[in-house]
Amino acid sequence: MLGKLDIQECLRDSPKFRCILESEEASIDQLEQKLDKILKVCGSMVDTGKTYVAQQSLFANSLWDLSAHFKEDPTVLSSLNKLIHSLQEMNKFHTILLDQASRTVLKNLTSFIKKDVKSVRDYKNHFEKISTEYDNVVLRNSQTPKSKTQEVKEVQNILMAVRSCFGHETLNYVNSICLLQTKKRHEILSTILSYMHACSTYYHQGTDLCSDLEPFFKTLADEIHDMSDETYRVEKELENRHANVGVEDRITIKHDQKTVPIMEGYLFKRTSNAFRSWHRRWFYLYRNKLVYRKRSGEEQETIMEEDLRICTVKPVNDGERRFCFEVLSPSKSHMLQADSKDMFEAWIMALQQGIGAAIQRISSTDFGGANERNSQRNPLDVPRKSNSAVVNNNNKIKKIRMWEQLLRIPGNNYCCDCKSLNPRWSSINLGITLCIECSGVHRSLGVHYSKVRSLTLDDWEPEIIKVMAELGNNVVNKIYEANVPEDFTRASEDCIGAVRESWIRAKYVDKKFVKGLPQFGNDGSPSSQNNRTSRASLMEVRKWSVRKMRRRPRSCDKKKFRPTPKTVEEASETSESGFEGDLTSAESSQKSVSLKRRRSVLLFGNDLDKESLDEAAIDLSSDQESTEGEEEGTVAEEDISKLKPNLLLYKAALAHNIPVMCEALALGADKNYVNTEDRGRSTIHQAVLSGSVMPCAYLILNGVKINAQDVNGKTPLHLATQEGHTAQVCLFLKHRADQHLEDDEGKVPLSMAEQKEHADIVTLLRLGRLNEEMKDSEHGISGDDMFNDVVRDFSQLACSHPEKLQRPKQDE
Repeated sequence: MLGKLDIQECLRDSPKFRCILESEEASIDQLEQKLDKILKVCGSMVDTGKTYVAQQSLFANSLWDLSAHFKEDPTVLSSLNKLIHSLQEMNKFHTILLDQASRTVLKNLTSFIKKDVKSVRDYKNHFEKISTEYDNVVLRNSQTPKSKTQEVKEVQNILMAVRSCFGHETLNYVNSICLLQTKKRHEILSTILSYMHACSTYYHQGTDLCSDLEPFFKTLADEIHDMSDETYRVEKELENRHANVGVEDRITIKHDQKTVPIMEGYLFKRTSNAFRSWHRRWFYLYRNKLVYRKRSGEEQETIMEEDLRICTVKPVNDGERRFCFEVLSPSKSHMLQADSKDMFEAWIMALQQGIGAAIQRISSTDFGGANERNSQRNPLDVPRKSNSAVVNNNNKIKKIRMWEQLLRIPGNNYCCDCKSLNPRWSSINLGITLCIECSGVHRSLGVHYSKVRSLTLDDWEPEIIKVMAELGNNVVNKIYEANVPEDFTRASEDCIGAVRESWIRAKYVDKKFVKGLPQFGNDGSPSSQNNRTSRASLMEVRKWSVRKMRRRPRSCDKKKFRPTPKTVEEASETSESGFEGDLTSAESSQKSVSLKRRRSVLLFGNDLDKESLDEAAIDLSSDQESTEGEEEGTVAEEDISKLKPNLLLYKAALAHNIPVMCEALALGADKNYVNTEDRGRSTIHQAVLSGSVMPCAYLILNGVKINAQDVNGKTPLHLATQEGHTAQVCLFLKHRADQHLEDDEGKVPLSMAEQKEHADIVTLLRLGRLNEEMKDSEHGISGDDMFNDVVRDFSQLACSHPEKLQRPKQDE
C-alpha cells in the first residue's frame, strides 16, 4: 500500500487507480503553482529588501557626512557617531536576514521543484508512454485469430513483456508521487522554520543591540535635555542683544603680562603706490608687532611692522582726512585713519605704550619662550590662561585625589566582583568600586539594583563620598558573599561575559549568598537550622540591638584602647562577657556589673567595621558629621522574636550604622518599611532622628520615599527642621523634598524653622520656595542654577566645617 494507491490496483490499472492517480496529479500541479508563486513573491521581497538596505546604507553615509559638521563639538560628534554605528549594525542584521531568506526559501523550494516535482513529471511521461503501448498490445492480442498459432504465441510473449514493463513503470510513477507527497511536508516546513529562525535571530540581535544601548540612550536623553536648556539660556541671554548696539565705538585696550598692550580693530590704511588709495583693514597690535588682514578672503595676516622698538607714532592734523596718524620707522612710514576721535586716541595710546614697553624690554623675560612657542599663532590666539581652564584643572585634580582616597578603603583597590586592579567605576547605592566590565553588567541590572558612576569623570556630592567611605568592598562582600558554595563559578578578571553576568546577578539580584538572620523558636531558643551564631551563645539570647557608629573623632580616643572589630558570630559567642568590642578601658571596670544582662543580647554591627580605617588615613571618610547624634552605645534593645530584616533596617537607621543597613537591605528589608508601633514612622524618619546625614543619603540613594509622613503628618523634612539638622534639610531640599506638606497641626517646615529661629534652615527653605517660583516664571533656569549653587555650598560647608552649621537649640 503506497499512500492512497494500492499496489494491486496499480498493477490491474483499474478505474479506481486511474481516478486516484488523476487526483494526485492535480494536487501536484496545484502544489507546483503555489510554490512558483511563493518563489516569485519571496524573490520580490528579497530584491525590495536589498533596495531598502542599500538606501539605509546611503542614509547612514549621509549621516557620517553630517557628523563631519560637528568635528569641533566632541560631545555631539561622539554621540552621533555611536548612533550611526548602531544604525549600520542594524542594517547589517537586515542584510543577514535577506541572505538567509535567499538561502532557505528561494534555494530550498527551487531545488524541491527542479528535483522532486520534475522527477514526477519524468516518471509520468514514461508511464503514459508505456500505458499507451500496453493498450495497443492488449488490443492486438484480442484481435489475433486463434488459427494463427505462431502469431498468437508471439503476441502473448509480447503482451507478457509489455505488461511486466507497464507494471514496473506504474510502480515507479506511483512511488515518485508518494515520495513527493510525503517529502513536501517536511521540506516546506523545514524551509519555513529555517527562515523563522533567521527572523528570530534578526530580532534577537536587534533586541540585544538596543538593550546594550539603553544606558547610552538614557545618558544621551539627559545630554539632549541639557543642550535644550543651554539653547534656552542662550536665547534668554540674547534677548537684549540689540542693547549692545551703541552710537559710539566700544574701545578696549587689553594688557598682557607686564602691561604690554594688545589692541585690535578696523583702521583705514593708505597704500604706498602712486594712487594713494585707502583700504579698510583689521589691525592687530600684539607682541611688539603691528599686523593687519582683510575682513574676508584672506587667512594669513600681513606684518606692517615687525618690531615696534624702532617705530614712532604721531598724529596727522594737516591732512584732508580726519583722525589720521602716522607710524614711522627708519625705512618707511604708514598712514592710518581711525573711525572716530576716541578710536584715534586709543590707537595712539596703545601704540605709544607698546613702543615704550618694547624699548624698555619689559616683556623680554615673559615672552622670550612664548615667542618661540607661538611664532606661528594667529594674533587672535594671544595666549591667555582662562579661569575656566584653571577650574577644570582643579576639578581633575580633585577627582583623581578622590579616586585615590576611595581606593584606600579596605578592598576598594580591587573590583568588588572580579578583583581587577585599580577600578575606576563604582556603584554609589551599594558603596563598592568596580572595573569597567563589571560596571556594564551593573548598569544592565537597572538603577533599582545598582547606580553606576565614574570615579574619575563624574562630579560627586560630599554625602555620597561619605556613604562610600562608610562601606567599601570588604564590608559589602562580607554581606553579599557570606555563603558562596565552593562549586559556584566566581567572576574573574579575564572571565567571559556570561560568567560575569551570572555571578553579579546571583550576588545582587537573587542575593543567593547572603547569610540569613538567626532563627529562634517561640520560646526564644535557637532553631536547629541556625548557623549564624554558636549554639552555646544563642541558648541565652533574649534580646538584640544595633551598635551605634560614632564617626567624629575625639582627641582623647586616640590614646584609649581601640577595639578589634568582631564578626556577628564572634560578638554573639562572646556575649557571655558582654560588649567587649564596644568598651574602652575606662568602662571595662563596670563590665562585670552588667555581665548577666549582656549575655542575652545579640549585637549587630561589630562584624561590619572597616578594617584598618585609621591606618589608611582616609581624609574623605565621614569622620566629620554635620549634625548631632554622635554618642557611642547601642539603640534600644528589642525582643528576639522581633528580629526581622525590616525592623533591623529601622533600628540601624536610628543608629546611623550604614553597614548594618546594607545587611538589612540584602536580607530583603523594605526600605519604605513603616513601624506601626512607633507612630507610623519609616526608616527615613529614623535616619533623621539619628542626627546623621549619611543614613539619610544612603536611603535616598536606594530609592526611599523622601516625602513619607508618619501618623502625625510629619515628613523627614519636618523632623530635620524640628531637630535643627541643617545638613539634613539641605540634603532633602537638594533631592526636591516637598516643603509644602502640612503636619497634623497644620505646620509646614518653614513655619517650624521660623518658630525655632533656625536661621540657616529658614534661609534654605525660603530659597527653595523662591526657586520653585522662579522655575514657573520666565527666569526658571537661572533661578534653578542659583538654588543649586547655594545648596552645593551648604553641602560643602557641612562636609568641611560642620561646626559652622551648629546653632543653639531653642527651648520647646
